[in-house]
Amino acid sequence: MKSEYARRLNKVLDYIDTHLGEDLDLGTLADEAAFSKYHFHRVFSAFMGEPLGSYIQRLRLERAACLISSRPDLTITEIGLEAGFSSSAVFSRAFRDRFDMSPSAWRAGGITDYSKKCKLQSNRYHPMSSYSKATRVESSYSVYTQQKWRVSMKTEAKTLDYDVRVEEQPEKTLAYVRHTGPYAGNEELFHSLFSRLLKWAAPRQLFKPGTTEMITIYHDSPEITEEEKLRISVCITVPADTEASGEIGKTTIPAGRYAVGEFLISAEDYGDAWNSLFAGWLPESGYQCADGPCYEVYLNDPEEHPEGKHHVAIHIPVIPL
Repeated sequence: MKSEYARRLNKVLDYIDTHLGEDLDLGTLADEAAFSKYHFHRVFSAFMGEPLGSYIQRLRLERAACLISSRPDLTITEIGLEAGFSSSAVFSRAFRDRFDMSPSAWRAGGITDYSKKCKLQSNRYHPMSSYSKATRVESSYSVYTQQKWRVSMKTEAKTLDYDVRVEEQPEKTLAYVRHTGPYAGNEELFHSLFSRLLKWAAPRQLFKPGTTEMITIYHDSPEITEEEKLRISVCITVPADTEASGEIGKTTIPAGRYAVGEFLISAEDYGDAWNSLFAGWLPESGYQCADGPCYEVYLNDPEEHPEGKHHVAIHIPVIPL
């Protein structure tokens, strides 16, 4: 019974994510989850720990906050309307209620003050400005090869050397298990999530070592969303006609242009790798973040590496600056 509820809620959560800027009325969402609209509110709140309307409003505002800080080419009014608000005035009031500052103050650097006073996963790491200062970016390009970057982040504690390329990625169909809550540095959590997913996939002959990609999608920004509300989806690639069941959901990563940073790191270095990419490489690259999910692709089994290192490719959707 519980897995059936999880399947239906996965479906409606995916629908909300892909239609966030549209009118999301109760009847449509209840139908998507195959629940009576008279009881859907209560079911949603019980499982998510947050009322439906509050959940949608929060996601819209958090997505808008990301765009305000990462897309200077878009006006605040354009971002508010794209996020699903009826006017700039409605958007500004809702934004101030959520973040205790105006959208323009956020764009002027208010995100830093917000991050300092809130319980955010990003507080586990150094300030983003320190990653920018510690990261050196060298670009190479010729008529025979694609542009690529060699990046080095050096601090007193560690050095990260990695390569970045920008490439077109095809659409990927994924089966997933979703988790909401803190995740940074928790290897046991990721192992448990992947184990549940593979326990479902293996009997259906959907997991093919060497071919199947193992992926984690990060739906929220740890600089904005409180730890207990952070959402991740642990995934494997599957054929497009795969039928999901139980707690296993099905989604797609859209085709598009992605920056791909390839790392060989320890488990505790994931946050530094992400932050070096965003604060060090991105401002020097000529690109900016596009709207869409960021994700990791795992390229080895750390238990088979002599030093237990993780070979991982971080993917960030980008467009020209």
